[in-house]
Amino acid sequence: MNIAISGANGFIGKNLTLALSKNENFNLVYISRIKSNKNSNEYSFDNFFKGEINIKFDFFIHLASPNYDYCKDNSIKEGIENLTKNILLSLNQYDCKNFIFFSSCKVYGESSLSKTFFNELSSIEPISDYANSKAKAENLVKEISLNEEINYLIYRMPFVYGPGMRSNISILFKLIDKSIPIITFGNKNGLKKSFLSTENINRLISYNLKNTSSIDNEIYNISDTEPVSLDFFLKEYKKVSNSKTIIMSFPKSISNIFFKIPILNKTLIKIFGDFQIDNKKIYKKNHKIFLSSSESIGALFVGKIDKYE
Repeated sequence: MNIAISGANGFIGKNLTLALSKNENFNLVYISRIKSNKNSNEYSFDNFFKGEINIKFDFFIHLASPNYDYCKDNSIKEGIENLTKNILLSLNQYDCKNFIFFSSCKVYGESSLSKTFFNELSSIEPISDYANSKAKAENLVKEISLNEEINYLIYRMPFVYGPGMRSNISILFKLIDKSIPIITFGNKNGLKKSFLSTENINRLISYNLKNTSSIDNEIYNISDTEPVSLDFFLKEYKKVSNSKTIIMSFPKSISNIFFKIPILNKTLIKIFGDFQIDNKKIYKKNHKIFLSSSESIGALFVGKIDKYE
C-alpha cells in the first residue's frame, strides 16, 4: 500500500511515520516543501503538483500546516487553505481516492474559564487566523472531494502531546523531571481539557489504512478517552517520571485573581482554561482503539525515549 504523507517532518508526522514504518505492507512517501534528499521516498510539493512522482497512491494523509495562530502576511492562508486545495486537485494524477485531513478543535473557539463541551454539531467560531483557515480548509475538503469523487476524513484535534512536542506543557514536564515545584490554576475551578496523544493518532490512522471502509466522508473530534484537569495530567506524568516534584493548585479565590491580571490573563487561560470536546462519534466506531490520558502517558514516556527537547 502506497501512502503519501505531508508534514512528515513535523512533531505529529514524525511520530506517525515512525509507527507506520514498522508495518512492512506500508510504503511511505514523504511530501515536503523542500526535498532534503535524506530519503529516496521524499519529494517536494512541486514534484507532487507537477505529477512527477511515478507512484499510484492509495492514501494521502495531510498533516502539513503552519504552527502559529496569527500572522501579518498570507502565510497561514497559503499553508493551510491553498495548500489543501492544491493537494486535492492533484490527487487524480496519482489515482488517489482516499484523503485524511488533520484539522483543529480551535475551529470551535479557544479555552475559557467557563465549562465548555463541543461536539461535531457545535457552531464554528474560530478566533485565530490559524483556526479560521482550518475551518475554510475543511469546507474545501468537502467541496472538492465531492466534485473529484474522493473519500475523505476530517479529524479535529485538541492539544496533542507526545515525544518531540514543544509547548507550554513540555516546559512543565521538564520542571517535573527536575523535581521543581509547580503551582497550577484551574483545578479547584473544575476546569478540564481534552488531550490527544500521538499514540492514539497512530492507532487511529493504522486502523484507517487497514480498513478502507472507515474513510466515510465525515468530520470527527478525536481525543483521549475523557477530558482531565491539567493537575491530573501533570500528576500522571509525575508518576512515570519518578519525580519528587510537588504540584500545588491554588484555591479558586486566588486563581481568579491571577486570571484577572491583564499581563497574565491570556496565557493562564490558554494553559489552564477549560476546553472539552465530545468524542462519542468516533468512540462509538472505534472504542477499542483509544487509550486514556493515563494509559497514553505511561505508554509514551516510560523510559523517556525520544524526549521533548
